Amino acid sequence: MEAPEYARLYELEQRHFWYRGLHALLSGALARWGGPRLLDAGCGTGGLLLARPAATGVDRSPLALAYCARRGLRRVACADVQRLPFRDAAFDAVVSADVLYHRAVADDGAALAELARVTRPGGAVILNLPAYRALRGAHDDYVHGARRYDRADVRALAARAGLRPLRLTSWNMALLPLAWGRRRLSRGGPAASDVTLPPAPLNAALAAWLRAEAWLALRTGLPCGLSLFAVLRRPPAPPPVA
Repeated sequence: MEAPEYARLYELEQRHFWYRGLHALLSGALARWGGPRLLDAGCGTGGLLLARPAATGVDRSPLALAYCARRGLRRVACADVQRLPFRDAAFDAVVSADVLYHRAVADDGAALAELARVTRPGGAVILNLPAYRALRGAHDDYVHGARRYDRADVRALAARAGLRPLRLTSWNMALLPLAWGRRRLSRGGPAASDVTLPPAPLNAALAAWLRAEAWLALRTGLPCGLSLFAVLRRPPAPPPVA
């Protein structure tokens, strides 16, 4: 990701409607499928970790970790999601939000298998991923995005990693039509971020909408949206042979 985007993330992650919606979605999933031992794999500037001081975060970017330090986060380390420095089954749940799509992840299937390795049997790997290849645009170039996903892609990756989907849903329907047009128009243009803070009333309204979407996504699922959200379970260990 370009350096200015880390600065933007650090500045806006606690206020911007999209991140507030994402954090609501992740928090709801963790309340249902998580546990005390949590890893944020690709923690960025640490926004998700702020409310979870006992959680561990890793990121391959020293710049991202410097912003984590500014937030006072100490349980973070520099590591690649394709080679995590943890023992097998070290965590009850692993969150990885908008990481596997990144061009620095050469093999997203191998990276997901690594996330599964450090998750305990019966635990959950929780993913957020950008959806629809047709939505690729200048923002993807700016944040170094290499791929987008559909549901079949996620199911195939999960099967390769030995994980079973508990929840696989779209979300962030609110801005899908606008984003579709904007991304198509941006193709071939200069790489640029889509992340800007709208006026306060609009930001608050969109945050409320996305919190409602998060509630629905975790209960009934949603048919379409800018992102795919997946809760993948590592199968429980077989019972001991008598």
